[in-house]
Amino acid sequence: MKRGRLFTGWGVYARMVFIGFAIYSCANKGYPEGGPKDVTPPHVVEERPASFNRNFDKKSINIYFDEYVQLKNVNEKFIISPPQAKKPKVRLKGKYISVEFQDSLRQETTYTLDFADAIADNNEGNPLGYYRYVFSTGNVLDTLELSGNVVDAETNEPVYNAYVFLYRNQADSVPITELPDYMARTDSSGFFRLTNLRQEDYKVVAVMDENRDYKYVPETEQIGFLDSVVRPVVMEMNRTDTLSGDSAVTVSYLAYGPNNLFIRLFPEEPTQLYMTNSERKQRELLYFTFSIPGRNDFEIELLDTVMNAPWYLAEQSAGRDTVMLWLTDSAVYKKDTLRFRLSYLKTDSLRRNSPYADTVRLVFTDKKTDRKKRKQEDEALAKPVMTFLNVTAGGGSEQDLHRGISLEFDKPLTGVGLDSIKLFEKVDTVYQPVVFELNRDSLRSRHYELKVEWKPEKEYKLVIDSARITDIYGHHNNKLEKKFKVRGVESYGKIILHAREGEGQVLLQLYKWENKKAENGRPLFTIVDEKTVEGAGDVVFDFVNAGKYGIRAVFDENRNGKWDTGLYLKRQQPEKIVYLPGEINVRQNFDIDQEFNLKVPYTRKDKKTGDKKAESKK
Repeated sequence: MKRGRLFTGWGVYARMVFIGFAIYSCANKGYPEGGPKDVTPPHVVEERPASFNRNFDKKSINIYFDEYVQLKNVNEKFIISPPQAKKPKVRLKGKYISVEFQDSLRQETTYTLDFADAIADNNEGNPLGYYRYVFSTGNVLDTLELSGNVVDAETNEPVYNAYVFLYRNQADSVPITELPDYMARTDSSGFFRLTNLRQEDYKVVAVMDENRDYKYVPETEQIGFLDSVVRPVVMEMNRTDTLSGDSAVTVSYLAYGPNNLFIRLFPEEPTQLYMTNSERKQRELLYFTFSIPGRNDFEIELLDTVMNAPWYLAEQSAGRDTVMLWLTDSAVYKKDTLRFRLSYLKTDSLRRNSPYADTVRLVFTDKKTDRKKRKQEDEALAKPVMTFLNVTAGGGSEQDLHRGISLEFDKPLTGVGLDSIKLFEKVDTVYQPVVFELNRDSLRSRHYELKVEWKPEKEYKLVIDSARITDIYGHHNNKLEKKFKVRGVESYGKIILHAREGEGQVLLQLYKWENKKAENGRPLFTIVDEKTVEGAGDVVFDFVNAGKYGIRAVFDENRNGKWDTGLYLKRQQPEKIVYLPGEINVRQNFDIDQEFNLKVPYTRKDKKTGDKKAESKK
């Protein structure tokens, strides 16, 4: 009987398990939706001690939330003002965040802990928003504020993530040697806000603090500054609000400011002169690169080999910061290892450019190959091979009406055979010779420009006979024949610009944006054309290709024909630039009449980041 009851019990249990498994299987053919997506940000439920606390003497604070949270790039986004030499440690502990101070706090000082948007919920990443914690180590909570905007001095675009520093000490060297008394950081619209300040005079400086040391490194980081000190104030203001119907009410409120500080951030022009690199890129070519262009008094002496005749041909880069030496003597360039004694100017500790001597060793070796490949190369060398001098002729099948043709050779020339360059115009069905000028670049000896007065919509042919031009290594050119057509006048647009309300010498520049940015994040653009006016005037940008362009005005204060950046220690602001709002869409065979008021300020928007982030925050 017992065995029977035991069997019956297991049978019932098995049937129940089977039924339960069947129900579970039927109910799990798909995953449940789980309801609507969580879009609610976390909320602060408690602060220990509470924010806006006075006589603060704790070593840490804890901030509690109603759900589990995460920290996004908190090491970059979190700042404490006034800053500390040892930054606080911010730790995440489930539903609360702990901030531990590693440095002593100043007495009688109001502190702000700014998390920006680093706090978000753990599930969907919904940000808390711009959270700020405030406390005072004294009996008083300072409440004054300053705010404004930071823009790039050259592009007029808002600068994101720049630091704005305030200093009670107003010495010029303070941003280089001391930590600021207060600081804030700009958002994507370039806006900054410094809160909980004392009523004192402050020196205001903005720095793109790349190394996060809260100091300025001259000629390395970008900087901007105000010419005068600023004192924060608060005023009682009134405004009239309209209620429903025709009734109105006057409301009093406190206004903090100044709230319109405007800082132009700029990179300083480098002044430290030194050699940055020396290398042997080709067997016959040496490169010596300097930190800045200009005079460097470069001289070179070949060691271990006595040379009575000139053994190199010098050439400079377009930026005048690189010296290229073409080795002309085979007894020199056939050696794998070469030693040189160099002399040049170098900036010393007193910031003077003084003579400096150095010895360098440059090596060039041919690529190693295996035996099989070496045998094939030896067999190929046994056959006569003609190595040609390469020449590149700029432009394609269409030639701009107002530009010449650039010719670039890959090796320096002996100067013999340039008369073999011929240009022909197609008249009916016959090509007739055309007179032209051939000008050599004074710095880049391998570059030439062919200038001629083109006839619109005419066909031309450029011809260089083979084996007529020779480089210094004995290579001859291969035959070059290039046919092209000059564009007609109707294929261009024209911009007639009326500049008004300017002062001094003004450079009016037509520019075009590139689809990339520089390594430092600044946008890149190309100056297409430039005109100069005195104060104001009318100019014409002719022969403009179809496309979208911008126009800007550079106030050329020193009349050197270019935009000059600032120099902080000399209290020199960058030259002012005003941009024409928007872009001009140039079309073929159309004239555009454009007014440009040079007194109207205009802050450009970054095309890629835009202002969406700032707008959503507002």
